[in-house]
Amino acid sequence: MRKVLAGAICSAAVAALVAQGSAGAAPAGPKFGAPVLLTTDKYAGGYEPGLTIDRFNNVVVTAHKQNHTLVVSPDSRGTVPVRSQSWLWTSKDGKTFSDMPGLTPVQEQNAEFGDEGDLAHDETGHIYFVDTNVTDDSFSRYKASGNGKLALETTRPAGPFGETVDDRPWIAAHGDGVVMYIGNQGDKVSYPAGSVRGGDGDAYGPGRYTVYMSYNHGDTFDPIGITLNDSGWCRPAADHRAGSKLLYVLCTNDGGADDTTTNAGDPGYTNGTLWSYVSKDDGKTWNRFRMGRYDAKDAVSTYPSVSVGADGTVYALYNESKTNSSGNPVSGKLRLLTSKNNGRTWSEQNVTPAAGMYRYTWVDVAPNGTLGIAYYYRPDASSDWFVYAATARPGQRFVPTKVSTATIAVKSNPSAFGDFFQVAFGPDSKLNVVWTSQNSDLVLDGLNTDIYYAKQK
Repeated sequence: MRKVLAGAICSAAVAALVAQGSAGAAPAGPKFGAPVLLTTDKYAGGYEPGLTIDRFNNVVVTAHKQNHTLVVSPDSRGTVPVRSQSWLWTSKDGKTFSDMPGLTPVQEQNAEFGDEGDLAHDETGHIYFVDTNVTDDSFSRYKASGNGKLALETTRPAGPFGETVDDRPWIAAHGDGVVMYIGNQGDKVSYPAGSVRGGDGDAYGPGRYTVYMSYNHGDTFDPIGITLNDSGWCRPAADHRAGSKLLYVLCTNDGGADDTTTNAGDPGYTNGTLWSYVSKDDGKTWNRFRMGRYDAKDAVSTYPSVSVGADGTVYALYNESKTNSSGNPVSGKLRLLTSKNNGRTWSEQNVTPAAGMYRYTWVDVAPNGTLGIAYYYRPDASSDWFVYAATARPGQRFVPTKVSTATIAVKSNPSAFGDFFQVAFGPDSKLNVVWTSQNSDLVLDGLNTDIYYAKQK
């Protein structure tokens, strides 16, 4: 994915950060256990981690390998101690992690080349993993029969999916084997085939992202898909309530760019729209609704993260920055958007904990209805970066805390590393966080980051 940088803001924000963590603040923010280093092979770290947690409380984490080990990386956890697949680990207790199992003890799926991966789970114990090789994606399905009891059921090196390029794969699933894969062509014009598949509604192409559906646990996918009209940067989600057929894709629109007459970044492109694409029939048809607007002049704009609660409420978190002439942020705002009617209309709340610079955010909702958010933050350009998380009941104030006291990027870096990181609640309603942190192995961008995990106490 694209890499972006952050810039400086007024140092007066330091006081706000101190206030948010002061002894007098109430209630207290979430507390986390000791961070666990996942990239344990020196000079073979990673970035952009994601995770899913199934009903047995199995934690599964994936991450982008470091750029210099992209084709082949050392992997001391593997039976054969090298891998081409993106990092993929599991843990039954959040303390000890291992590679995911293979069809045989050789863990042959590790040899499938992968650049960027994503994870999802359904209600029948299946865990799904897609991993882009740039022109297509490998696909793997695991079956969980209990805590720590995982087996690889199938894996293949290609979807296949119709696009010629996939800049960032996402996957969502629910029910008994309903799997939604969405792929990013990288522009809105280079893959016209999916634009005519959906129908006559305004939800259908051209756009960056195309939806490919499977109804047999990923054994086969519709290879052509449905392209979502005007979609820019997107993230999918599934409603996990019993019998639900609701699927969501939330997107920016690249500020109205169409990649033909107007390109993202052209002077005057100001039509920043947040779109909610909704399917009520498990991806067979789609409708599009306007969530709101965003500042299309934000040079570091990214997609909204999204999660669906046990009552069907849809939550989205969008990080909007004000950027300077160099394209670096000077301030940030965390916007929490909520829909009570299946993504048709949205309310909005500013949940920014303190003035300062925010890079990359994520949201999830627990089985008990608690909301959790996380973000990389520093109050000003003279401060180091840290990873924060906050929890709140819907409508209440988020109270943040540092997930780790360790610096994730030093002050000389205008941004924290990677393009995203994720959080997820388990069935115990405890928040789990995976993030990217700078190391000193090699002092080169893309070569000096590790992956850490921590769980809420």
